[in-house]
This record gives sequence, C-alpha cells and structure tokens, in this order.
Amino acid sequence: MKVLELEVDESVFDKFREMMDIFPENMVKIKEIYDDSHISYAPDDEQKDIEQKMSNKDCHVVSHSNLIKL
Repeated sequence: MKVLELEVDESVFDKFREMMDIFPENMVKIKEIYDDSHISYAPDDEQKDIEQKMSNKDCHVVSHSNLIKL
C-alpha cells in the first residue's frame, strides 16, 4: 500500500470525503489529522494577566463528591 499526504481546503473537504467513499474500505484507509498550528499563543502581556488571575486562590472553584455505599 502507498501513502499519500493531502492538504484539502475546508470548503471542499466534505465533498472530498464523500468521493473517497466510492473505494472499498480495505483498499483505502483515511486518517484525518487536525492541525492546530495556525492558532497563535496569547501575547506576553495577556499571558501574564492570565497567570496573575490564576494565582489568586479565590478564583478557583473546588468541588468534592462523596461516595455513599448503599
């Protein structure tokens, strides 16, 4: 079996997947890979603001549950 890597635009992705359904499952294997590398990190000043807020113990909500045997 050969491996082919494709980049398919989101506007035609669903149509492309439908087209691939014409092939038998044992002849074509599809592995969808989600690429989130285009999502940027928070800017430094925003990250510092987030860290400062998260360091405040009052901003966290802690919940507990109890196990009761019947």
